[in-house]
Amino acid sequence: MPASRGPGQGSDGADEPQGGVIAPVTFLPGAREAQAEREAEEAAQSVANHEADARRAENVTMHALTRRGQSRAEVAELLRRREIDPIVAEAELDRLESVGLIDDRALAADLVDRLRTRKKLGDSALRSELMRRKLERSAIDEALAEGADDDAHDDLVLELARDRARRLGGLDRSTAERRLVDFLARKGHSGSAVREAARRALDARDDELAGDASGPPARLATVHRVEFR
Repeated sequence: MPASRGPGQGSDGADEPQGGVIAPVTFLPGAREAQAEREAEEAAQSVANHEADARRAENVTMHALTRRGQSRAEVAELLRRREIDPIVAEAELDRLESVGLIDDRALAADLVDRLRTRKKLGDSALRSELMRRKLERSAIDEALAEGADDDAHDDLVLELARDRARRLGGLDRSTAERRLVDFLARKGHSGSAVREAARRALDARDDELAGDASGPPARLATVHRVEFR
């Protein structure tokens, strides 16, 4: 008969761990040192990758900002497309804001001023353009509010209407007025100022046309007869 085994003994009589307890692991000589070395190398590589990403992020943003002003959201989108690590990208955005290289409120105010002056855009067109530039809504509202001036707006619309009316000389009054109002609406202008500006601009156009028609006739050129003998 097989010899009976005592409690905790295996088939060869050796003691077995009680209650399924795993025996302690014994590391080979130098194993701990090798693991620590690998972890140190991985940490160093992670730091190097982070620093390389930070340098690349700075290069990308500075190149973009030398071309034109950028909103924070525009720069963030650019960094995302370049596959910059999100943590690095956020740090770069904060850095740019801290030194004033990106400033949504200043950019919104500058765009409103330039677009009103150069393109004579109204508020609705300005808002659309600023939203396209991914500016914060609060910055847009603030810029539009600061530039609001009813008298200046009326003068701007009238100037725009007069310039456009000169190009509608061949059209009857009704057609010219409809096209002029549509043009001003596409520029972002609305309200009673548009109708008034269109009326005044076309009155000026009609007066100019009437003046041209009632002016003195053009002097006929003198014809010299040359006789050949």
